[in-house]
Amino acid sequence: MKRNLYLAVACTLLVLAGGLYYFVKDEPVAPPAVEESKTASSDITFAGSSIVEQINGKKVWELTSETAQTDPDTNKVRMTNIKGIFYRENGGRIDLVARQALLDTKTQDIFLEGDIKAVSSDGAVFTAPLARWAAKEQHIFGSGGIVLTRDDTVITGDTIDSDANMEKVIVQGNAHAVKGGTPQ
Repeated sequence: MKRNLYLAVACTLLVLAGGLYYFVKDEPVAPPAVEESKTASSDITFAGSSIVEQINGKKVWELTSETAQTDPDTNKVRMTNIKGIFYRENGGRIDLVARQALLDTKTQDIFLEGDIKAVSSDGAVFTAPLARWAAKEQHIFGSGGIVLTRDDTVITGDTIDSDANMEKVIVQGNAHAVKGGTPQ
């Protein structure tokens, strides 16, 4: 019986010693897993930027912005607080402001948003919440409730399609023209 008791005590001591060794032993701690950043770290942001498009050495348009953020993967530039100049073939120009813009550097199309106001050198004034410059077609599109004022004529509507010189204009959707009036 004593033999069985000694054997049980020895086994218990071995189990306790093994457990104590397991909890006290000095193991190297694995380094924490490094997670790849999922943020847009590939984007490049500039403050106080200017972008100019030229064809055959002649300026087509230029945009300045408070900030510009480029995404090299999509070739798009997001800009805030925009001021721009679009040069007309007849020597005139259109000055514009907008809160935001998105420039597609592949197509040179510009999408504008927020309190857009464009004033041409001949006095025409265009306002809209949304607008797009389609570079290939050389057209300006506006939507969301537009107002075009030229001389004493005010034209309002849902959308506008105009050539670059704002000479051929198509207004659609609730279109109204008032001579000698004010915008509705």
